[in-house]
Amino acid sequence: MKRIVSIVLILAIILTVASALIACTPRDEILKLYMPGEYIDEEIFAEFEEWYEKETGNKVTVEIETFDAVENVQLAVEGSKADYDLLCPSDYMVEYLIKNDLVQKVDKSVIDVKQEGLFKEQYLETSKMFDPTLEYAVPYMYGTLGIVYDITKTGKAVTSWESLFGGEFAGKRSIKDSMRDAYAAACLYNARNELTALSGDAKKAKVQEVFERTDASTVEAAKSTLLSVKNGGAEWDVDNVKFDMAANNSNVAVALMWSCDAGYVMNDYEDADGEEQQGNRNLWYVVPDEGGNVYIDAFVISKYAKNVTAANWFLKFLCLKDTAIANSEYAGAISPVAAAYDELYESYNEDDEMFEGTREGWKEMFLDMMFPSKETLDRCGIMKDFGDGKTGVSNMWSSIQ
Repeated sequence: MKRIVSIVLILAIILTVASALIACTPRDEILKLYMPGEYIDEEIFAEFEEWYEKETGNKVTVEIETFDAVENVQLAVEGSKADYDLLCPSDYMVEYLIKNDLVQKVDKSVIDVKQEGLFKEQYLETSKMFDPTLEYAVPYMYGTLGIVYDITKTGKAVTSWESLFGGEFAGKRSIKDSMRDAYAAACLYNARNELTALSGDAKKAKVQEVFERTDASTVEAAKSTLLSVKNGGAEWDVDNVKFDMAANNSNVAVALMWSCDAGYVMNDYEDADGEEQQGNRNLWYVVPDEGGNVYIDAFVISKYAKNVTAANWFLKFLCLKDTAIANSEYAGAISPVAAAYDELYESYNEDDEMFEGTREGWKEMFLDMMFPSKETLDRCGIMKDFGDGKTGVSNMWSSIQ
């Protein structure tokens, strides 16, 4: 017992000294990140610190704090003027931050988003919808919102939002406990008659218009749809359902899910306890025929950043091929950095072991989930800042909760 107490005391002293050293570190030698949890390979921090010193002659230590909801970024920056250098929100929040003068322009002499060949063109075009001049945000990861289904429970391929909001799989469905995701899916379902009759540019434009609707009748219709599903016994969940479906420990047949989460549990993965698990190859993913969502998460420099120099260089470091690949493999999403995207696609496409024994068409489905085709992207809209409509949507969601 004395020995244990001594060890504990030694560790306490070490931690106290370490904390004191950090507290004494000049602020311009610290880079503070604020981003979603489990979304960056923290092993790259030491690599960046070494690379940054070689490139600039300056020292820096990376610190990270995580959030659970994108809206926390607005609270931190606008509400508290929090001491962060780099923020990593989603597209609609980037739009809000730019509109409200809460972020700084990226230093083009260090990293220019418009540099030819740096990013996949289709994702730069999408980025213009929330950063029109491509001066504030550096794209980090992309993905889509759609439906994951267990074909052993559905007995067939799923292609429509009807599978989630209709009656066929009542008691066997899961809705993501996220206001924007649930609202967007409900709105697409409610507009299905408008959308199914369209194709090409006309459909893409209509999907985007549906995403931006926040009028009272649209909000009320979405509320009715979501309440019907909730009262019909649907699971409301963020993360647990993906692990349950992966382990076949759930009766859920269809679930609203991001492509990155779907890919995470279709492939071999680590569960919540860090144990290696085999992915469920009976799970399929689809962006429904009516339309879906493509999202882009991006890094921006806070208006209140205190280490702008290191922030710009970190953005450049994120766009190096090896860094982008490391973060993609860690996060389970794909970077829009062109060199990383191309190498990752080739790696997945040639991974015969992963696709061995899978059903016909599963490989093609998986690749389109991770690397969406033009056909898939052409029926996807992007979430926008709700502006004055946010109050109505928020009140609707609160009443459902």
